[in-house]
Amino acid sequence: MKVNNPHELVGKEVVDVNGNTVGTIDKTWNSWNQDFPGYFFGIKTYDNPRDTWFRGTCKLIPIYSDYIKHTDDRVYLNKTTEELGRFWNKAVHFGTTTCPTDELVEKPVYDRNHSRVGTFYTWTESDGTYKNYGVLLDPYLCDTWKMPYNTLWPIPPNFLATVTDTILLDKTLDELKGFWDQQGTTQYNQNTQQQQYNQNTQQQQYNQNTF
Repeated sequence: MKVNNPHELVGKEVVDVNGNTVGTIDKTWNSWNQDFPGYFFGIKTYDNPRDTWFRGTCKLIPIYSDYIKHTDDRVYLNKTTEELGRFWNKAVHFGTTTCPTDELVEKPVYDRNHSRVGTFYTWTESDGTYKNYGVLLDPYLCDTWKMPYNTLWPIPPNFLATVTDTILLDKTLDELKGFWDQQGTTQYNQNTQQQQYNQNTQQQQYNQNTF
């Protein structure tokens, strides 16, 4: 579902596709692309689903716009709580070691030269496979690179090198910036094309009304 009012969902109860309550929306972040993945949301889980599916964590469970079926006074998902838990507990491979995804959440992320990049918060997936991880950029880099705050940026799974108390990438800051600039350019081109389409449509409608 395309969400246009993410902050209005904060505080609303979340219900899975089977009608089971999961928790409440506690936080929202922007993403690198408004069309997909759209906005990200952090669910503060209730005790029962937390203990049953999410290993008793107090961390926020991430979802994004694609997971939302519709909203009214509550937020209705198109996933089961079990499906959300499956990704939360999914093992991520780093060479010869593995790490549950939930252990990555809220870890600091560093580049190949051990410079701080940001903090790991979420992911996107397709058919059970991770497409990108979402990293909240460090405010210092937002200032330096003139990039927006409270925005998650994509990290492809193959960018991750090792995980200890931190997540180490195999890319430098400059390489990450170049990769994200490409993502931003793609979004810019999409927006520009949509604006041009709207302008052309309005002009055609004007011409029809005029003549």
